[in-house]
Formats: sequence, C-alpha cells, structure tokens
Amino acid sequence: MATKSEQILREKEIQGIKFSLYGKMVILSLLIIVTFFVAQTLYEIFAITIVSISLNIVLYILSKFLKKGKYVSFVGIFCVVIDLVMITILPFIWYNAVGGETQVPRTYLIKTYVHFIIAGTLIINAFSIQPLYPMLYALGVVVSQAAILVYAQQDPRFVTTENFKEAVLGPAAHVNNYIMSMGIIGVLGFFLAYLTYRVRRTVLAAVTNEVKMTQLTRYFSPNVVEKLDHAGEDFFKPGGKESTVAVLFCDIANFTQISETLGPEKTMSLLSEYHSIMLDIVFQNQGTLDKFIGDGMMVTFGTPTTSKEDATNSVKAGIAMLQALAEWNKNRESKGEKPISMRIGIHYGPVIVGNVGVEKRLEYTVIGDTVNAASRLEALGKELKRNFLISKELLENVSLEYKQNLKIKTMGPLSLRGKTKTTEILSIEVPV
Repeated sequence: MATKSEQILREKEIQGIKFSLYGKMVILSLLIIVTFFVAQTLYEIFAITIVSISLNIVLYILSKFLKKGKYVSFVGIFCVVIDLVMITILPFIWYNAVGGETQVPRTYLIKTYVHFIIAGTLIINAFSIQPLYPMLYALGVVVSQAAILVYAQQDPRFVTTENFKEAVLGPAAHVNNYIMSMGIIGVLGFFLAYLTYRVRRTVLAAVTNEVKMTQLTRYFSPNVVEKLDHAGEDFFKPGGKESTVAVLFCDIANFTQISETLGPEKTMSLLSEYHSIMLDIVFQNQGTLDKFIGDGMMVTFGTPTTSKEDATNSVKAGIAMLQALAEWNKNRESKGEKPISMRIGIHYGPVIVGNVGVEKRLEYTVIGDTVNAASRLEALGKELKRNFLISKELLENVSLEYKQNLKIKTMGPLSLRGKTKTTEILSIEVPV
C-alpha cells in the first residue's frame, strides 16, 4: 500500500501529465492554425487537420482517465507514443504536400522544421516530474528520425553535402548536421530526465516534510509544529529557558463514575469528541497543548513565544470552552445522553520552557511552580463548587478592556495544596 507521501507525489505526477496533455493539445491546435497560412496544398491542410484533431480527441480521452486517477503510468507512456507518432507522420505529410515521391527527392524528409516541434514536446514531457517520459521520448525520437534518414537514403536522388549554405539553400542535405541534431535531442532528453529526477526527489522531500508536519499537528499545537519546522539543532537538545506564561488545566468532573457507567469503548468515544472540541478552542486562542492527562488537558499560552495577550487569550479560551461544553451538552441531551461538567484552573507566572528528557526521547513542556498552582486551582474548583478559577496574578495581566466585561467573584486568599503562602483566588462566571 502506497504511503501518504507517495500518494501525494502521484497526485503531483498526475497534475504534471495533465499539464503536458493540455500543452500538446495547444500545440496541435496551433499547428492547424499555422497550416492554414503556410500550407502548400489543400491536401496538407486536410491531412494535418485530421491528424491533429484525431490526436486531440485521444489526448482528451486520456485526460478523463487521469481525472479518475486510473492508469496513470499507461496514460503517461501512451502520451509519449502519441508524440512519436505525430513527429514521425508530420515530415511525410509535408513531403506529400509538395509533390511527394513523384516530384521531390526524399531528401526533403530530413530538411523539415520538425525538430522545433520535437524540442518543444520534449520539454513539455518533463513537466510530468516522471523522468521515464522525457527519456523514452528522446530515445523514440532518435530511433524514428534515424529510420526516416535511412528511408530517405534509399532514394537514388538523395543528395548530401558538407556545406551548410548548400544544405540550406540547395536540394542537398547535411547528413552529419542531421545526425548531430538527433544526438542533441538524445543528450537533451537525458539531461531533462535527470533534471526531472532531481525535481521529483525535491518534490518528494517537500511532500514528505509536509506530511510529517501534518502528522505532528496530531500531537502538537500549530505553534510548536511551526517552531519545530524552523528549529535548529539546539532546539532538540535537553534544556530550557525561563519565560512567563499562562497555564490552564481542565478536567471532566466525576469522570471515574462516568467511565464506569459507559464502559471502555463509549468512554474513549466521549473523550475523543470532548478533546476535539476543547482543542479547537485552544488553538483558536493561540494556545499550545502541553499534554492530555487522562480526561484532562494541560494547556499553555505563551509557548513557544510569548505575547502581551497570553493571559487574555487564556481567559478567552476558558470561557469559550465552557460555552462550547454547554452547546455540546444540549446535543447530548437531545440524544438521551447525560450532560457532563468540567472544571478549569488558570495561573500566570514564571516557568521553564524547553525539552525534558534525553536526546532520544524529548518532551517539549513547561515546568515550575506556576504549573503546580494552575493544577491546584483546577482541583480546588471541586471543593469550592466552582467550574472556573483563576489567580489574581492572571487577572492582573488580562487586558483592561477585556477585563471590564468579565463577571468575577472573589473567593478570598486561600491556601493551595502544597503551598505555604495563600493565593488570591477568583471565580469567573460564564454566561451559557
């Protein structure tokens, strides 16, 4: 089974083949238009029009296969075959248009301007980012043009010259120049195949990196993923730096009883939906998911980079979480399911931000007394029967404009478990 990177690369290849298909259709259409102005006979107009329209129809049908994502390699190779048929037939159409076998020596076959079409089509084949196509086309061109040369030389009237002036103005052909042109096409084909190979590898590397970044968003917040994407080697070493951030803890109330009632499968389904709703809100408010803790979450605002809005964003996220929970509960109740409640605690202060662990297994996280205080605030909500507690330190850093719209109740200075000093605690009333 193809990996995600290979699937995306295949999509890029399909886009490239589509581009080359449309490019060839344009060339064939232009060929018809130009023929009307430079054709020697009605036969030439008729023949080129019929051949070009027929090939355009075939190319259009092939484009339909590509839209369904089917037979991609077959379509690519078949397009090369069509190109070879076109550049092989054209010299004979032009030859017959000026009189053909009875009036003109076959020398004319190797004096046409088909090489301009060959070069253009070769370049278009490289847009598929599949090195096989320009290489096959170049080899096919060398074989077909060599066959035309051999066929032309069978005519007793075939005349050669080593003089370029005579070759251009006279009836003779410069065979060595013709052979050199085929050699150039072959070398150009090899060069384009190699260039396409390098482009393909570059695209694959970019796609693989994009897939990795997408997969990282399953485990890290967009802020951390962006930091990882642009980080140097030092970022991935153990250690950290001091920073001032807002730390939010949230937890489902009475989760143990809920899980016992629901059973394992329904419990996991409940958690998945709950975490999805809450995580979207966290990211919308510039938060970073530090970790899931069972049914709870630890979230930071100000990592990996701080801003003056971190405290405000944390409160906005907490309010939005409770409002989203209320909406979710309405939906649950409409399906006969019991509503759930949650508690939130947020503290603001200094922490150490960085990688904890060893080089083989690092966790980007925050540690410090601020983290412990935020966790204790969330737990204290159970005793105080409050679902959203914050510290005075957090409120002092919330923007004045936003703070004025908050409904806040002072719970008084209280002692948090594990701390000797009291902390001024406040409760935010959330309209739902």
